Amino acid sequence: MRHMQQRFKLAVLVGLCALAYGLPGWAADLPIGVVEPQKVLDGSKVGRKIKDALADYVNTRQRLIESEEQDIKAMEEDLVKQGADLSPEAKQEKEAVIRQKLLAYRKHVQELEGEVQTKKRELLSDFTKKIEQVVREIAERENITLVMEKGDAGPGALIMYSEPSIDLTERVIKAFEGKDARQAPAPPPHGEPQSYTPPLPPTNTPAPRGAWRPWVH
Repeated sequence: MRHMQQRFKLAVLVGLCALAYGLPGWAADLPIGVVEPQKVLDGSKVGRKIKDALADYVNTRQRLIESEEQDIKAMEEDLVKQGADLSPEAKQEKEAVIRQKLLAYRKHVQELEGEVQTKKRELLSDFTKKIEQVVREIAERENITLVMEKGDAGPGALIMYSEPSIDLTERVIKAFEGKDARQAPAPPPHGEPQSYTPPLPPTNTPAPRGAWRPWVH
């Protein structure tokens, strides 16, 4: 899907350039600028507050997941220690409980990952709107006709190179720093999320266990 969107954007860009090239004085009449949103996120106080808020949101959920991991690990170690002394029925019962815990853990991980992605979209959506507003103000003030997003470099990049003189990124960062009214969204509460107790799944379906490490770019 991402590649399809990039190809569509590239086709639109090529079409615009072809149209502009066919007009007299196209270079003078079509001032262009580029902005790297990731650099604005990393380089502005507003962006850093957003990243800190998201990291804090992730960490509270990370601690909850790690606690569940430790509980399951302790149950597994206890089963190994008692294995020789348990009857076959008692051993099977403990194994069934561990499988249930593993499945509940996996479900909880998926739900928390969904919460993190939702929060990330929420925070970045608000930030993107602020970038668009600042870019619009700069473009109107400097009579820039077209401003494009410049992202990661590489074969799949929409913009592989741009003249440094048309890069508006630093001006956008300075505009953010100079506007006290523009503040990052309020960070989420620092308290731990409520304890989660999902329904027990069937005991005959084992589930793999792995560490939950959501990545915050």
